[in-house]
Amino acid sequence: MEVQPILLPYAGDVGRWGAARGPEAILAAGLARELAESGHRVAEPVSVSLPREKRTRDVVTNIGYLAARVSDRVAEALGAGRFPLVLEGNCTGAVGPAGGVARAKGAAGIVWYDAHGDLHTLATTSTGLLGGMPFAVCLGWEFDDWRERAGLRTPVRASAAALIGASDLDPEEEAALAAHPIARLDAEAIGPDAAERTTALLAPRAAAAPGWYLHIDLDVAGPTAVPGVLTPPPRWPARDHLIASIAAAAKAVPLACLGIAAYDPGGDPSGRGARLAVEMALAALGEGG
Repeated sequence: MEVQPILLPYAGDVGRWGAARGPEAILAAGLARELAESGHRVAEPVSVSLPREKRTRDVVTNIGYLAARVSDRVAEALGAGRFPLVLEGNCTGAVGPAGGVARAKGAAGIVWYDAHGDLHTLATTSTGLLGGMPFAVCLGWEFDDWRERAGLRTPVRASAAALIGASDLDPEEEAALAAHPIARLDAEAIGPDAAERTTALLAPRAAAAPGWYLHIDLDVAGPTAVPGVLTPPPRWPARDHLIASIAAAAKAVPLACLGIAAYDPGGDPSGRGARLAVEMALAALGEGG
């Protein structure tokens, strides 16, 4: 497999600060070298930017611009037979990869690893935090302009969506999950049989979309594995169990793109979280050949 690293060095529309520095830190942790040693070919990384002349006062417009650029890069990689691996500043960067998969494959499914649901809308959020909404955006529940700029013209169907690793859901998100057929495997359910449980959850849905985007917010691993995690959860699975789940998820669906988000190297002088991100990528992509 030839892997195409795509860097989105923005947290929302903010660059050069906090988690916006995460993509470069993960790359610097040996991502390309480790992939090559696993038998993959690795293309030259490409980076997406928001030029000063394109920046507006409106954050959603700016994020939509970035989403469109990421979508282009993902669709181009898939069209050229490469596998896109997107390193995102935070979870607002996830809409673009989903759109790129939909453009290249006809429709997208999503497996969303996150300690939180990211399922809020403007009607349910108590904070207004855009980082708590991108899964909902992909599902067509909010910000159609953001989603459509990303190339996700048709929202992801709930029957082609899964939330794995959550441990900190707001009541409104619990209600949304109860009202829609989104597959779910909470953090406390990811144990020694994580691979089997993950496969059983996802395999029946695999045909619901021709291409799937696997999104990982590093907070799903907890603050011990990722020091300085942006939004530390109350519970998290054991590292080995989480890695086994990710590997199983990647095999259970027709995986077209992987995204890893929400790493702030400033809170992790040891680089432990960046190395975990590399391990997650290796688990998802498996051995090359």
